[in-house]
Amino acid sequence: METTTRLGSVGQRVAKEVARLRGRTTVRELSTRLSKLGRPILPSGITKIEQGKRRVDVDDLVALAVALEVTPTRLLMGPPPPDGGASDPAHDDVWEEGEWVSSDGTRRSPLWTIRLAPDLALEPWEAWTWALGESPLGEIWRLADEGRIEFPEDLQARFRAQNQPPPLTSYFGASEDVQSAMHRTAAAVEGALEQGLTEEQIVQVVARAASTWRRDKAVREQNQKRYHRGEKNGDNDA
Repeated sequence: METTTRLGSVGQRVAKEVARLRGRTTVRELSTRLSKLGRPILPSGITKIEQGKRRVDVDDLVALAVALEVTPTRLLMGPPPPDGGASDPAHDDVWEEGEWVSSDGTRRSPLWTIRLAPDLALEPWEAWTWALGESPLGEIWRLADEGRIEFPEDLQARFRAQNQPPPLTSYFGASEDVQSAMHRTAAAVEGALEQGLTEEQIVQVVARAASTWRRDKAVREQNQKRYHRGEKNGDNDA
C-alpha cells in the first residue's frame, strides 16, 4: 500500500534500517526472498520503502526482518547501543541529539535519545531494555500530566513474564546437575566463539558430539545385555 503521508519517527527509522541492512544485496534479491516467504514486495516497492514513500505494515515488517536476517526490533529501533566507549556512525541517522541540563542549570552534557512516539524519546539503553522485555516503562504516558510514574513491586516480574520466553529451567528441569551442565556448555560455546569459531562450526561440533554419545551409549547397552546373558548362561550351566 503506497501513501504520500509523511512517516513518523519509527517509520523513518525502519526505512533507513531496511536500506542499511540490505547493503549490497540487490532489491531484486530481497524481493525474491520476500516472495519465498509468501509476502511479496516488488523491487520498486522496496525502493519506495527505503525512500520513505511506502509505509511498512506489521506483516511487511516481520517478513523484511526475516529476509534481512535480523529481528523486527532491530528494524524498529535501529542499531543497538554500543558497548562501552565504542561508537557507530549509523546511530547518527536514527538517534536524536539533545542536551541534558541539571535541575539547577549549572551542568550540561550531550544526550542521545531514540524517539518512540511524537512526545516520547528515551535514552538508547532504556529504550532497548524495554524493547527486549527487560525493563518496563510503567505508565509513562502519565508523566506529562502528573510528573511521576508509579512502579508496583511486581511490575518488572510481570513485564518479563509477558515479554520474554520462560527460563531454560522450564524445559530442562531445575536439578543442580542439569543446570551445571547447561552453564558449562554455555561457557564452552562462549570460549569457542572468542577463539574465532563460527556458530555453524559450533553447531556441527555439538551435533557430532551428540551423535558420538548416542553411538557409544548404544554400544554400552549392547555390551551390558551380552554380559547379563552370559551370566544367566553361566548360572544355567552350573
